[in-house]
Amino acid sequence: MRKLILALAGILLTSSFIFAENSARVKFQVGTVQRQSAHKTSWQKTRINDRVYQGDRLKTSVGSRVELEMPDGSVIKVDQSSIFDVKEIKTAESNNEDKMSFTLWAGNIWAHFKKIVNSRQSRTIESPSAVVAIRGTTLEINVNRELTTTVSVVEGRVSVKSREAKGEVFVNSNQKTVVKKGQPPAKPTTSSAAPKTSSPTGGFSFTVNKLPIKITDASVLGSGVRISGKTIAGAQVLANGMALRVGRDGSFNGLVRVREGINKFDVIATYQGKTISRKVGVFINTKKPRIKLSTPLVSGFFNKRNYSLSGAVFDDTPQDKIKVFLNGELVGDVRGRGSFNRTIVLQEGENTIRVSARDLAGNTSEYGDHLFLDTVKPVITITEPVQRNFIRLEPPAPPVQSNKIANRFRQIIRGVIIDPEPSSKLKRLQVNGKEIRPNSDGSFETEIILKRGRNRIVVIAEDLAGNIARDASREIIVR
Repeated sequence: MRKLILALAGILLTSSFIFAENSARVKFQVGTVQRQSAHKTSWQKTRINDRVYQGDRLKTSVGSRVELEMPDGSVIKVDQSSIFDVKEIKTAESNNEDKMSFTLWAGNIWAHFKKIVNSRQSRTIESPSAVVAIRGTTLEINVNRELTTTVSVVEGRVSVKSREAKGEVFVNSNQKTVVKKGQPPAKPTTSSAAPKTSSPTGGFSFTVNKLPIKITDASVLGSGVRISGKTIAGAQVLANGMALRVGRDGSFNGLVRVREGINKFDVIATYQGKTISRKVGVFINTKKPRIKLSTPLVSGFFNKRNYSLSGAVFDDTPQDKIKVFLNGELVGDVRGRGSFNRTIVLQEGENTIRVSARDLAGNTSEYGDHLFLDTVKPVITITEPVQRNFIRLEPPAPPVQSNKIANRFRQIIRGVIIDPEPSSKLKRLQVNGKEIRPNSDGSFETEIILKRGRNRIVVIAEDLAGNIARDASREIIVR
């Protein structure tokens, strides 16, 4: 039994050792870093000395960084707002192989790999657009929102291929290449090719890359805007007081928080007591204008040509400007919020009304409906009785009947209703206050009760647009 226990303990120790060999160690960490294990959906916070196994995914938040140490001593630093997968870690001791592969889905990494000494060793880093093969190199890889990958080599040599297009380039020390999704890698250029701005500080140069004039992607409100540029190696760079990471070649970048509206940044580089500052700005405009109509635009039928449309537009982006259009015609400019009014002249039949608001960034809101103009009254034609004055001679009722019954008589009324085109269709038809339903061809027939003496026949027809026709031309006299 004792031998069995010792054997099991040995197996467990060996398995634990192999498991550790096939993993990376969290060597250093700043801020919140989360890890998602393979085949799991939940996330857990990482801590220094935690193990990261093949199949795990790391996610860093704004202002966070994590440094991973591989089994062979290689180091990968994952920058803030990045998503990074450890696809495979195999060691010669446990697997009789020496392979490492990773995927950077978004963000930025800096890596230093130990030199490869034989063909059985492999180190690769993939992105949505590129595959980088490494043979003992210090490099930096960045993947932006358009899934464009930039590979910058500090020291060594790498092979870069596109994941979806043919072509391969070799990037040497102090060179970089750019791979756009679906395109072959660009010809390598010197990584220090960015223009430098001269200053009274001698060889201390400092250039900040221009930001887009405006950004409409709402994700930047959570992730931040990337500020990058070039300075001298060893300098410290701050953007609005937040430290940006400076590479060994002097290139710097980092994500800085932004808010809706105009954002201005003071970017400052300090080196050996000397300071250079630059100012950059970006307009964040992610919110669509909102339209509120004072007179609601409701699909329906109208009999007045002039339709007054009024309302207001609102935009929550500070200092935004909105153009208001009615059926493509500019109604006016509104700064932030304001009202508008316009009288529309409708045409007979169906009218399409479209109100739209567009802000400076091109964010557009639209509201539309259909209005039907019908200004023509229905046409009433009475076919029975034919005479305008129809006299009926009715003898008195027998004495046994009451006067109430004796003075009541029945009469058929017939006619035709026509609603001329463009027709809004008939809403109601009344004969002496009695609602009746015409036939599909417009003909109608009903029976009314007369009294002895004069009986005026009044026919009223109204269409859905509110046009009312009245015919009181028939009179029936009962004698």
